[in-house]
This record gives sequence, C-alpha cells and structure tokens, in this order.
Amino acid sequence: MAAPQRHEVWPATPGYHPPRRRTSEPARRAPRRKAAAHRRGFLMLVVVPVLLMLGSVYLHTVSADLGDRVAVLEEQRVRVAAEKEDLDVQVSRLSAPGRIRTEAEALGMKEPNSSNLKVYEGNREDEIQNGGEEAQKNGR
Repeated sequence: MAAPQRHEVWPATPGYHPPRRRTSEPARRAPRRKAAAHRRGFLMLVVVPVLLMLGSVYLHTVSADLGDRVAVLEEQRVRVAAEKEDLDVQVSRLSAPGRIRTEAEALGMKEPNSSNLKVYEGNREDEIQNGGEEAQKNGR
C-alpha cells in the first residue's frame, strides 16, 4: 500500500505559514561573517586610501597657504625695517644739538648763564616735593 502524500495547505489558506526550519547557530552566522569580511575588505581597499589622499591634499593646501603668508610677512618685515631706518635718520637729524639751538633761538629762548642755574644733588628735589618720604627711606 502506498503512503498518503502530505498536502501543503500554506498557499491555499490565508494566515498560515509553514514552520521554519531550525538551523544551527554557525550556519546562520556564516552569511553575516562573509558580509562583514566584505565590508572590511572594502574599507581597507577603497575608503582608507581615499581618506589618506584627501588628508594629503588638505595638508598640501595648508602648507601652500602658510608659504604665501610667510612671503607676505617677509615683505612686511623688509618694509618696516626700511621705515625704521628712515625714522632713525630723522630722529638723529632732529636731535642734533646745532638744530636744537637754532630752533630755541627762533622761539626766543636764551641759553642760561651760570647765575640762572640752580643745581640739585641727586633726587633732592623729588625728596622735598614728596614731603621727605624718600629721604626717610634712604636714611637722610
């Protein structure tokens, strides 16, 4: 006698789902491991070199900008050094004793004679104006 054939009711009955087969844990995780290995391989072969190249381009750009900034600052330093030299010449010309005397005479100033001069010792004038505080500190 022949065994009766099993009849699946799944396609005909709404809401019925056939029972799932139980697979072992390693068999279920195998596709995930393969996918993870593919992702790691993709990262190592594509993403990491691209990031390294972008970093290299960024560093090159920054160094070029810094080189331009150095050139601008060097020009500015040369210009300021020349201006300082011009100002030093002007100061020495304006502070010459002969020029100061001629300017003073033009303003009506006279050179003091010895009877008009009053000479103070050290900082005595300051001591008198400060009420003798400096003299007390110095022991005078």
